[in-house]
Amino acid sequence: MRRMRFVLPVVIVLVAVGWLVFAWAAKSPALASRGGLWFPRAVLLDTPHFSQADPRWGRDFLGSTPATLGEEGCAVASAAMALGFYGADVDPGRLNAFLRTHDGYAGRGWIRWEKAAEYPPAVAEHVYEDDASHFLMDWNLLRGNPVIVRIRHPNGVTHFVLVVGKSGFEYLVRDPGAGFSGKIRRLSDFGSPIEALRFYRRLSGGG
Repeated sequence: MRRMRFVLPVVIVLVAVGWLVFAWAAKSPALASRGGLWFPRAVLLDTPHFSQADPRWGRDFLGSTPATLGEEGCAVASAAMALGFYGADVDPGRLNAFLRTHDGYAGRGWIRWEKAAEYPPAVAEHVYEDDASHFLMDWNLLRGNPVIVRIRHPNGVTHFVLVVGKSGFEYLVRDPGAGFSGKIRRLSDFGSPIEALRFYRRLSGGG
């Protein structure tokens, strides 16, 4: 009986820990914009900042659509920031031109993320394009990988930003729609859950 009194609490604790790990790692189609692991010291990756509305490319058409990069180029700009971090000599204008001629868009100007990784010379590989997960975001940040996330504006329009760091439970982002300042924002400031993730991984010897 004494042994059972010792074993039962241990089992309960192990089950509780297992449940917490599962809940932390589970993917979700709509995830809170803050959470996951507590980062006691801020992590901030030194990525470039690109504004989708930069006059050098903001009036360029997005693929073969009538929309411009300035209007709807947040995904392209986010991909360019991520690839630039890995060492690619790229900007949204040049990435858009490459994607236009290399089957880099689908449907209504939806970027093919794996094609963006082929921007020469390829410095990264496309790893993930799926549901949101705090575990995957934290794991990537701790390994030095920025993460592209899809959120949604109050008017229902989707938007992509690049997660470049974390402090406490707050994810820190570069927003291609925020102009030229390059000011780091908190993801929670957008007031939107995280709908999906995309991320790359540096190729061996790349960058």
